[in-house]
Amino acid sequence: MTHASGPRWAVVGAWLARLVLAGVFLAAAAPKIADPLGFAAALANYRVFPDVALHPIATVVPALELVAALAVLTGWRLRGGLWLLGGLLLAFTGLLAATLARGLDLDCGCFGRDAAAVDPVGPLHLLRNTGLLVLVGLLLVVTRRAAVVDPPR
Repeated sequence: MTHASGPRWAVVGAWLARLVLAGVFLAAAAPKIADPLGFAAALANYRVFPDVALHPIATVVPALELVAALAVLTGWRLRGGLWLLGGLLLAFTGLLAATLARGLDLDCGCFGRDAAAVDPVGPLHLLRNTGLLVLVGLLLVVTRRAAVVDPPR
């Protein structure tokens, strides 16, 4: 059986990928929006941004994560949301790779700062981001061929 947007398995798979991406980025954005000063402090630890840029970055990045996640979740401007998530993921992955290459031992800050849940930057972060980038790429390919916007029935 096929759906108007393609085979049912493709539509269900696309929806699952959208839910994963949106969930990850909503989970990442919420604590950063709630604590922009904590996120700015986490960014400072990477030692790549000038001090004057930390607070604007700590304000803008979570807002972009939120907007992109909502676009991917709702389907409104889906491809734009996917491109934005892809760009953010590329930037984050590059930052994480540079951190590992420089041998810095620091908290990722990816999902906000929680003293009880320190998340040191490691190879698994690169693996996670690579997997998310693959999901973004697959969705960009699928949505180019057909509008995968409606939820499966």
